[in-house]
Amino acid sequence: MRVIYKDLKHGKIKLRVETLDDLWHLHHLVEPNDIVTAQTWRREREVKGKLRPERLEKRRVTLSICVEGTEFHKHANRLRLLGTIVGGPDVGKHHSFSLEPGSTLAITKAWRPDHLDRIREAVRASRRPRVLIVALDDVSADLALVRQYGLDELGMISRARAGKRYAVKREADERKFFHKLAAAMNDIVSREGIRAAIVAGPGFTKDAFVAFLREKYPELVLKVRRDDISSGGRAGLYEIVRRGMVERVSRDDRISFETSLMEQLMAEIAKEGLVTYGRADVERAASLGAIEKLLVADELLRQRGVVVEEVLERVRRTRGQVIVVSTDHDAGKQLLGLGGVAALLRFKA
Repeated sequence: MRVIYKDLKHGKIKLRVETLDDLWHLHHLVEPNDIVTAQTWRREREVKGKLRPERLEKRRVTLSICVEGTEFHKHANRLRLLGTIVGGPDVGKHHSFSLEPGSTLAITKAWRPDHLDRIREAVRASRRPRVLIVALDDVSADLALVRQYGLDELGMISRARAGKRYAVKREADERKFFHKLAAAMNDIVSREGIRAAIVAGPGFTKDAFVAFLREKYPELVLKVRRDDISSGGRAGLYEIVRRGMVERVSRDDRISFETSLMEQLMAEIAKEGLVTYGRADVERAASLGAIEKLLVADELLRQRGVVVEEVLERVRRTRGQVIVVSTDHDAGKQLLGLGGVAALLRFKA
């Protein structure tokens, strides 16, 4: 995401969308009653008095809408903002903006600190390498992209299996499988601008694949990091994230960061250490200035409860760190199970 223009005195920030992650951030930034201005396509008004109505052409116009809802379609790389036109032609009628990477929009609203934190995070994230991860065993390969909102699972490539007696056929099937996987990785790397990939799995298949890449795809192998995990498949993808492999490739990757914090929090809970969770107990800890790190689920934040916002402000005033955790991956869902808010403490409260 790129900030083109910022005027907080009048509550206006103009942004350029650069990635699918930016659309996800906007899905959480844009709220009902915000005013969004962007260029869009709209049909011209029909001239009255014609006996036969004509299908009028669309023309490009600049509109402002008062937002009523948002729809995030991650698999279509699109975010729709729906609302009523308050500026431009056809005031009072309904319209929707369809945003995608490359779109530009201006948002006018009462900006809260967590909104500005999210924009700063999105800007920082745009400078990080996106990471492709592959969980590979001797029967299949599962691929996923590490995005800001969680793992974007891209699908599985299966390997044909020859009988044990047909060693030559088995070797040919393996090379065919490797070619198919390498082609898929190359396509994703090119399409998404990937600068790093992790290939991990149990056994020796991953080693054979990296050796194959070194021979047949020398440019791709330069982006690949190899590692060991206990299983392949979808479970393997999440094991890659859980064990911090992504973090080693992209140190400040958001999912690894949030997962690591949740693991730290759960460890403190297990030993009854410096931790608290649930709205009432967190509110009490905040009032005492005891919170070092506050973890709040984005779903809870979107409800815009007055109590939650007061706690956030109190934590910031006492020099605590507020971390918004995405509920689109396992760490966020785990936090929701604790009431949506938890804190690592400076001292027992």
